[in-house]
Amino acid sequence: MAGSPRLFRGLCVVLPGEEDNVVLRTHGFDASNYGTHQRKAHWDIGTELGILDIERGTKLSGSMFVMYRGFGATLARALVQLALDRNADAYEEIRPPTLVKTETMISTGHLPKFADEAYHLERDDLWAIPTAEVPLTSLARDEILDEAILPMRLMAHTSCFRREAGSAGRDTRGLLRVHEFDKVEILAYTTPEQSAAMHEEILHRAETLIGDLGLAYRIVDLCTGDIGGPSKRTWDIEVYAPGVDRWLECSSVSWFGDYQARRANIRYRPAGQKGTQVVHTLNGSALAVPRVWAALVETHRQPDGSIVMPEVLHPYLRGVQRFGPSVQ
Repeated sequence: MAGSPRLFRGLCVVLPGEEDNVVLRTHGFDASNYGTHQRKAHWDIGTELGILDIERGTKLSGSMFVMYRGFGATLARALVQLALDRNADAYEEIRPPTLVKTETMISTGHLPKFADEAYHLERDDLWAIPTAEVPLTSLARDEILDEAILPMRLMAHTSCFRREAGSAGRDTRGLLRVHEFDKVEILAYTTPEQSAAMHEEILHRAETLIGDLGLAYRIVDLCTGDIGGPSKRTWDIEVYAPGVDRWLECSSVSWFGDYQARRANIRYRPAGQKGTQVVHTLNGSALAVPRVWAALVETHRQPDGSIVMPEVLHPYLRGVQRFGPSVQ
């Protein structure tokens, strides 16, 4: 049975759940095209090549913290720079603070609902951001924008911190679920009339980048039971990782309508009209490093154990196009 049963006044009602999400389209996937050499998990590949050091990451910070080494760290950095460069034509780059005030977390809806999932520095009453969506959304908090500057497009690379408190023992191997990770976020303020087109634009940018990395992926339209509370509509991009034989969510592209903007008091002044209106906010992960890194090293692993890098990453890898034990 799809969804989750809930009791309401003695009646058992089945609410929509993850099983009710709709796969809109799939690109580049054929299970029969993956060889045995690609069916090795990224944590084993990373350990074998010395590019992922989970043991020492745990020693330094505890479980679900990882450490990239050597070429692994270079690859993580290259993915970030590629995502920034791909969106620099239209999105202003921001480097926001990683620690934010309580009201900044409230504006996006991360508080109070997700307090248990967040890292809180009680001494200073500051929160480690779970995503750059949080500070970017509050960039114009309590401000009135001119309609002429909308849509306003922003992007940021930050570290992100999540307790994953409800995930103990579930999907926690390797890079599947970690407490700290790097991500490039793209976000926009729009008028209500601009928002639908912007939602499509953010999705197009994110999925094109995944496709250019040579990875199989699919677009999933989330149902009401699986969508985030503030969101009007969310499309997930899931990348296929052959080594773990899993579809991994690597981006959520969400249209929040005026939900966040009302909490943050972000308005705009329509041209030629009196008064103000509330903006709409939208965002998506241009690229979240861990799961893309995992899918990439599994997908592009060769029979000799080396990894061939997709062409789009070549300018960012200091001349390395193939990495592995057999490469001179």
